Amino acid sequence: MLYKRLVDLFGPYSEWTKKSSPGRERDDDFWEFCEKFAAAVGAKSGKAVQHQIRFALPETERGSTWGRHAQTAILNKAAALEAGFIEDKHLPDLVAVGRLKSNL
Repeated sequence: MLYKRLVDLFGPYSEWTKKSSPGRERDDDFWEFCEKFAAAVGAKSGKAVQHQIRFALPETERGSTWGRHAQTAILNKAAALEAGFIEDKHLPDLVAVGRLKSNL
């Protein structure tokens, strides 16, 4: 629902002129949307919603270390792709690193 609303209100990410907000004099509307969306879904704040959206955004050249948030990042990218917010080209080249668990 989040990414579908973003597309409906602010267009797909490929049309955004800033890295983490739509730009085009729509940033105030975006911040307001995040606050209202947070209230509607019980999130702590609009900043929490913005944090969630950042998981779907393209990686920097340095990449990302999601750590314990890998599942959240993957689910956000999948939802954003499904809603048309991002495209295949926005997905990172992933390398999975597993942790060995000792039975000792």
